[in-house]
Amino acid sequence: MYRTGSIDRPAPVRACPRGRADRTAGGLRLVAAGHRTFGAKPATPADPFLVRLYSDMAGQYGTTFDRERLERANRNTFAEMAAELLGVLPPFADPFDLVLVASAVPDFDTRVSAASYLTEALPGAPLAFAVGEQGDAAPHTALRLAAQYARQGQGRQVLLTVMDQTTVPSDPLPPRQGEGARDSAVALLLAEEGPGAPLSVRQESALGADDARALLAEALGGPLSDGAAPAVILGPGFDARRDLPAGFSGEVLRPSPEFPCTGAWAVLAEHLPRWTGSRSRVLVADYEPEVGQLSLSQADFALADVVPAAAA
Repeated sequence: MYRTGSIDRPAPVRACPRGRADRTAGGLRLVAAGHRTFGAKPATPADPFLVRLYSDMAGQYGTTFDRERLERANRNTFAEMAAELLGVLPPFADPFDLVLVASAVPDFDTRVSAASYLTEALPGAPLAFAVGEQGDAAPHTALRLAAQYARQGQGRQVLLTVMDQTTVPSDPLPPRQGEGARDSAVALLLAEEGPGAPLSVRQESALGADDARALLAEALGGPLSDGAAPAVILGPGFDARRDLPAGFSGEVLRPSPEFPCTGAWAVLAEHLPRWTGSRSRVLVADYEPEVGQLSLSQADFALADVVPAAAA
């Protein structure tokens, strides 16, 4: 069901002051993107397997299993959402090398796998794996890993999916998984060559707020060729008034709090049509203050060889 591989060269790591680690990666282009939201399914009696699973887990991790929450939950699996995402992307002419599934909260039903589904649904025989337990940093980490594979000839065409599911029948809930959260999925179609905006990723850990603010200002520094400032999609770990550099004149977009992990990437997918063919540089910036994790992913439309396709 899974195909595994190894990386001969690790991702570059540079020693930074105060124990910080900086990891940068590039080499892939953003070809297309799409976003879908998913509503609730009708309430139904809880699946006995899931009842036993969550009851056992609650006892081990000091939480309380909420059976009623499970019965009323949306219950959209990552695999179901992945199937819908394929319909919003352009037709696939080339085989895939790599599929990644990024999420802040794992899929609620362990019996199904979005990664396995996608390896069967997509052309080629892609390597597939998931990236999680990193909060908002997970999609950035997945992008960085995809670029590392591409540099070794294993990422000619890549699909990155970012997933939010709210079927978490526990008390307390994970961060930002309250009543306002919604099920959501984003697909990013990436390629090593051809059309699309070049991507780059920078991640640093063990950063205090002042250091994160300084590196954000550095990433936003420098005007574009036409003198305009870049655009920034600012994640919930940043405050626009406090953290953006003084005098910053670029466009600032904020993700919806309804989508804990997919929010910033949903904004990228939504605005891709108007950035396509422009001279824009767009930065997705996330910061996890609890662990000091900074993630900065940039799409440079000014360097696109051919305009990327915008998914519906």
